[in-house]
Amino acid sequence: PAPQTCPDFWVLLPAVPQPGSRCSGHFGVVRLCRERGTGAFYAAKFVKTRRCRGSRLGLERAQVEREVAILRQLNHPNIMRLHDLFASRAEVVLVLEL
Repeated sequence: PAPQTCPDFWVLLPAVPQPGSRCSGHFGVVRLCRERGTGAFYAAKFVKTRRCRGSRLGLERAQVEREVAILRQLNHPNIMRLHDLFASRAEVVLVLEL
């Protein structure tokens, strides 16, 4: 079977920034998404990763892996929990609770 991808489980909704908020940054964007199975809403953080060591575009994969490792360990009411994770060669998608 083919590997599961973000659209298999999630519906991405149009990015609609709230006044004073930001949906994109230097390394990626955050979009609202809905889990297909439950209808629950989450934030999908799309992080661009570097394709080669000499590239300046995106984060190094090790930096993203470190963020994921930290998020998996944390359990605090003021910190968004990591709900799901998808990765490709060009980007990593972290699905976070709102």
